[in-house]
Amino acid sequence: MEILDKSKIEKEIPELPNGILTILLDAADSVNIPSIAIVGGVVRDLITKIKNQDYEIIFNDLDLIIEGETSIYVKELQKVFGTERVKIIRENINYKTSEVIINGIKVDIATAREETYPIPGENPIVELSTIKKDLIRRDININAMAVELRNNKIIDLFSGSDAIEKMKIDFLHQSSILEDPTRIIRASRYSAKLDFRLSNQALRQIKDTINRWPWNWRIGDNTDLAPSALSIRLKMELDLLFKSKYWKNALRNLQSYGGLKILDSKLQNDPRLIKKIFIAKESTIKPLTALVYESQNPISLAKRLHLDKEEKEIIKGACQLNKYLAEIIADNSYQSWSPSKWTNILEDIKVNESSFILEICKENPLKKYLKSWLYNWKDIESPIKGDDLIAKGWAPGPGIGVEIKRQRMQLIDKEMI
Repeated sequence: MEILDKSKIEKEIPELPNGILTILLDAADSVNIPSIAIVGGVVRDLITKIKNQDYEIIFNDLDLIIEGETSIYVKELQKVFGTERVKIIRENINYKTSEVIINGIKVDIATAREETYPIPGENPIVELSTIKKDLIRRDININAMAVELRNNKIIDLFSGSDAIEKMKIDFLHQSSILEDPTRIIRASRYSAKLDFRLSNQALRQIKDTINRWPWNWRIGDNTDLAPSALSIRLKMELDLLFKSKYWKNALRNLQSYGGLKILDSKLQNDPRLIKKIFIAKESTIKPLTALVYESQNPISLAKRLHLDKEEKEIIKGACQLNKYLAEIIADNSYQSWSPSKWTNILEDIKVNESSFILEICKENPLKKYLKSWLYNWKDIESPIKGDDLIAKGWAPGPGIGVEIKRQRMQLIDKEMI
């Protein structure tokens, strides 16, 4: 196995203080943890740096894997560094993981585990295991490498180092997508970030698995029964995709793989999807909200992905708006409507302004009227206020409101469509 010394790692990643990796190893020894290793993106980046000295490592966090209980190890780290310098951010009892901040550095610590999928797409059954077996249960070759801190050896069971040199991504097993279809999203994200391509074998696995649709749930079934990897875990992976600055390429990859079919066939076949989402994102709409709204059944997909209440309301409002606008288009008399009539009609619909943006991004045939109201007419106020009318002798009452609205509409009608 190739050697990657701790001091060399710290030299390549200046964010890591000198000697910290030795301290992390010593803490593991103190609580009888037989093996501890660095995993994840840091290992991938270090190996890439070895092969290409011009490569710039962008450090975000340190991923550690141990053969032992994370809770015991974290307590030992607090004893070594002091509780003030080791802050626990998050702990997951089921998956035995801990997220901590050590001297300002984010460190994710996980107990080595095996995963078995009794039902494809559902959450796996987790059992404690060794570091090598933990690497075997991972998603793609370039993410299945580790550096053991005790002997400084690189563990590379799936030729991830060669894959980096060839700039090629592959899944670890023939059943990778069957077990967890969210791996398609991760593969597209890493492919976009690293400018790597998926192997022909990986592309075949995606296509064949989706075409067979081996999961005990299909699009159109009760969304409450959708397996985790086609619902909440899928949403988590999509959130990560859209947080990446390479999200456009990642989404383009997904379409080229046929991967968006696990969400919706309409999304898969929309050549303007990325542009629509970009426009929505520029208008402060969450990209995932815009993606879902472009689907065949946005309300159903929003429920399946467990979008939050606000996102669901925006999508529901946009669907209501779309239905209302379809009736206007069918009537075909709208072309002679004045700005004030449009304003009255659109304001009577009473949906979230973000719903209008979604419908504009969807390229509704009436989008020029929607844009005129959203970015112009709605902000025009009456030139006169209630107090002004009372000062002129008007009696307080509903008549004042009618007059204020009349003068506002009069002013709006001076605007161009």
